Amino acid sequence: MRIGELAARSGVTVRTIHYYVEEGLLPEPPLRGKYGEFDESYVQRIQLIRRLKEERLVIPAIRQRLIEMGLLPAPLPPARAPASWGQGETPEPAAGGEGLFRSRFAEEAGLTPDQVAQLERLGLLESSEGLLPPALLPLARAAARLLAWGMTIDELATIARQVQQEAATHRRLLRGIPPQDTLPRILQWQEQVAAVTMIREILLQRWAHTPREGVND
Repeated sequence: MRIGELAARSGVTVRTIHYYVEEGLLPEPPLRGKYGEFDESYVQRIQLIRRLKEERLVIPAIRQRLIEMGLLPAPLPPARAPASWGQGETPEPAAGGEGLFRSRFAEEAGLTPDQVAQLERLGLLESSEGLLPPALLPLARAAARLLAWGMTIDELATIARQVQQEAATHRRLLRGIPPQDTLPRILQWQEQVAAVTMIREILLQRWAHTPREGVND
């Protein structure tokens, strides 16, 4: 299809499609004569990008999410400077590339080592040979904020169980799509997550601000 038809089917403007291509969110289309030829996957990709924008993600965050989903190639690591540039010194490893010991991880997350160990027992954090990956720091920091506001570890465990149930539901709903159809699976998964998130936010706002009869504060 031509870009005009793609725009009409996707609900975006031709200018927006050009912008997504320029920003690397969409691959360059193959040319047929002087015009780009877009297939059905472009419709699905644009639907996914629109869904991610509804989560208030900016373009760099959307690009990173697409990389994590395997829909965009990961950027190449920066080239290492020759030893002569640093007078023969061995460059330090990039920050965040190695695992962190529990005490250091706890300090970075705003937790105590005992709290980190408790979160590990709950399955919220996973360590390997005594090291925790820095990629888990956002989750740990969110847990630290909740604990600082008065949430208990048992209440965090309740959230973990709820998420496990949601994850099992998402897996069941995705069974109808063959594993090799990566883009449709990702798009449906994103739609499912968005729907569940909306329901949770609406119910949380309703029940958190309006006391319900028979429910203790």
